[in-house]
Amino acid sequence: MRETEVRIENFGSFAEKGGRMTLGESRTGFRPFVGYSNILLVVLLFSCFAWAQTDHTPKEGNRAPNFSITTDQGKRVTPTAFGGNLLVLNFWETAGVPCVKELPSLSDFARAFRLQGVVVVAIGGDEDPQKYGRFLSDHHVALETYRDPSRRISKSFGTYMYPETYIIQRGRIVRKVVGGIDWMSDDMGSFVRTQLAHHEAPDKCKLRSEAQFYCFLFH
Repeated sequence: MRETEVRIENFGSFAEKGGRMTLGESRTGFRPFVGYSNILLVVLLFSCFAWAQTDHTPKEGNRAPNFSITTDQGKRVTPTAFGGNLLVLNFWETAGVPCVKELPSLSDFARAFRLQGVVVVAIGGDEDPQKYGRFLSDHHVALETYRDPSRRISKSFGTYMYPETYIIQRGRIVRKVVGGIDWMSDDMGSFVRTQLAHHEAPDKCKLRSEAQFYCFLFH
């Protein structure tokens, strides 16, 4: 009974005030709410900070960011469909000295491995289409090329410094090359040949297995 009387008295006091709480009562009621809000804000800020500190750049072994382009030569290219066995995606710009320096060896590399299904695409970040076209013509660049002035594709790979190259096979990054290199080096040639040998097309593997089976059966 005593608890009931206290509640009735409190309600009567509240009613006498016209249904309004005093400033002190109001602050007391909102204090837990403000406390919970501050905790939630701290948690959200910490989560955002942690996400920002995490490296989201694609690594070797990861799936390549999705993109779809048609090169200046009319070839349709995506990470999984490019008309070959190995895709070499080179990000560059005409103003970059290391980019220009590696172009001759990259062109030689493309010619050397073209018949083995290696497709090399140089994606330029130049904003000026006239300057870009004139450079390609003057330097006789023998590659599939594409101009991406917004640099949307390179940013999706986490690339902001040129040159940078990604070698992609079956939609996954198998090697990342930072900076300009000699593409005709023994190291790169050996790597490419190994990748091509270890990742034969499924149909070829199937035909080889069937041939070996029949040879064993009728031997």
